[in-house]
Amino acid sequence: MSKKNILFTVLISLLIIIASCKPEEEGEPRTRETEWEELDAWMKRLEDDGEDIDTTDLAVFYIVRKKGDGPFPKVGDNCTISYLGFLPGGKKIEDSNEIYPNGKWSFVFKPQHVVEGLNNAIGYMNKGAEIEMYIHSDFAYGSKGTTGIPPFTTLVYRVTMHEMIPKN
Repeated sequence: MSKKNILFTVLISLLIIIASCKPEEEGEPRTRETEWEELDAWMKRLEDDGEDIDTTDLAVFYIVRKKGDGPFPKVGDNCTISYLGFLPGGKKIEDSNEIYPNGKWSFVFKPQHVVEGLNNAIGYMNKGAEIEMYIHSDFAYGSKGTTGIPPFTTLVYRVTMHEMIPKN
């Protein structure tokens, strides 16, 4: 098993532990404050484990797993990524391998997509980069959540930038 896979396994284990440490009573609504307390504790644990965590301008936390080369995307550039998205307990919410025929999503980089925080963190990737991003609900599904994603829930994405072609 590679070092990257071991780190990913440890991360998923931590997510499961964190999610199970503070059970919520049935019907107890999640709040922004609860989410940020959990997220703060989560980031502290990762830092204590030696992870180098950075943040985007929207306060999306991310860890560079592999550095890329070349320019970072700007509006109008063409990007091709693969990704795996999951909840803090480790439950998978989406996987590019299950959505796109070749497992890669190609798109024109622009300021907003459905999950604004995902797009924001992609702006910090260049060709070949691999990052894990922790997107708080303010830039994901917010106070309402969506199918399978509760309100005020941080999303985690593991993303690889396969191609980044500047607009011209």
